[in-house]
Amino acid sequence: MNKTNYMIKWLLTVISVLSFTLGGYSQTNPEAIDTNATIVVEKNQEAEIAYNKGITDFERKDYKAAIADFTEAIKYKPTFQKAFINRASVNVDAGNFKAAVEDYTKAIALDSTQGKLYFKRGQAYAFIPDTKLAITDFTNAINRGYKASEVYYNRAMLQFTLGNYKQTISDDSIAIILKPDYAYAYNDRGSAKRMLEDYNGALADYNQALKIDSKLAFVYNNIGSVLRKQGDKEGAIQNYDKALKCDSTYFLAANNRGSANFDYKNYEAAVLDFKKALKINPSYAFAYNNLGDALAKMNMLKEAVDAFTKAISLDRKYAQAYVNRGSAYELLRKPKEACDDWKKAVELGFESAKGYVKDCE
Repeated sequence: MNKTNYMIKWLLTVISVLSFTLGGYSQTNPEAIDTNATIVVEKNQEAEIAYNKGITDFERKDYKAAIADFTEAIKYKPTFQKAFINRASVNVDAGNFKAAVEDYTKAIALDSTQGKLYFKRGQAYAFIPDTKLAITDFTNAINRGYKASEVYYNRAMLQFTLGNYKQTISDDSIAIILKPDYAYAYNDRGSAKRMLEDYNGALADYNQALKIDSKLAFVYNNIGSVLRKQGDKEGAIQNYDKALKCDSTYFLAANNRGSANFDYKNYEAAVLDFKKALKINPSYAFAYNNLGDALAKMNMLKEAVDAFTKAISLDRKYAQAYVNRGSAYELLRKPKEACDDWKKAVELGFESAKGYVKDCE
């Protein structure tokens, strides 16, 4: 194996992570339940009493007790739709998404005309995750008259994960019409345009999102990644800086800034950025791989091997890290270790590594 061939291989194996973050929905916001108590005025009102107690326990954030209360209400009145709906909502907050789906399904069976119930069940499916069933439910919600901006936005997010970028743009556009200040929808539509290589359209949407909310760190990160694609490294770094200013714990922005500095051949700054990302998130394998790339460029090969090894320890199927570690081993005059890593990369389906293995024969 000769060093000239190695340098060609090294240039081919340097990678970085371009992150395009969607706005998303968070489980940190409690699921809303119907907190209107039922009126208890007659005898044999055990179901209503249990239901009201469930509301009280929910408001005290005693989710286990609330679920038990709504279950008791259902036992006394099996057609108590509100109890099924509220128990489903509490199950979502408790992370019991399959149980939530079952409850929403029972509520829908009692009245299938309520579009919002399909939306709520769709969200539970999304958390499981069962993307296709979630999309089906969002569509059912719309078809039954529940056409809130959140329905189109949630369906758009899932279409994005399936690579259906035109559908994402269509749904986010409707969400924006229904809610003109929907910054997250602008961001996500921008990311879909970016995936279709409409970079100017993506930047226009990202900038509109920031006009609505200038503190969205992930939007600055997304702008930086588009600017990198356009070759504007300085502009990219400036936007990653803004992302980190908005959120100092945003490890993706630190990693991406490191990648931009790597592009600039500013390897020392890249190393600092990758280390910053890892200080925030020590389990981020991509940053260890990128750190190894930068260290190798500085001829710190032993340190590079350590970084690649750490990346592999975090993700045993990380073929790119095996390729890169193999290339570092080659420069360290360790052909056996290099070949072992390249062969492992081939086993993992990394086709480009087959060219490296030829040098092992």
